[in-house]
Amino acid sequence: MKRKPKYFKFGDIFIYAFFIAFFSVVGLKIMDLRQQKASRVEIYVDGKLQYTYSLQKEEKDLFVDTNLGGVNVKFKDNMVRVTSSNSPLKINVKRGWIKDPGEVIIGIPDRLVIKVVGDKDDDNGLDYIVR
Repeated sequence: MKRKPKYFKFGDIFIYAFFIAFFSVVGLKIMDLRQQKASRVEIYVDGKLQYTYSLQKEEKDLFVDTNLGGVNVKFKDNMVRVTSSNSPLKINVKRGWIKDPGEVIIGIPDRLVIKVVGDKDDDNGLDYIVR
């Protein structure tokens, strides 16, 4: 008597269920992050918060002093970008406009991080509490 070939073993079902649950949770977290409204920009130099600006419709130029001489940052239409930098590859300039919460511009030689932060009504600064 021939046996039917099995495509899945018993343990495979648990592995597939774990991956489906994991990626569902990650997808929901990403969707939650995208639903936040961008409200301000935080500019870090050497790992320290130097400036905090609210996003605005008006055009505004700002010079941020870094260890390579500095970068020019431009605000316009609730977006922000780096317009010029003294870094060799200018990757932070090539990044372009950012506007959604969680998006960042990173300049490694400049030690610069520009981060768009969103507002959340129930935000108390804690993600999880572990005991």
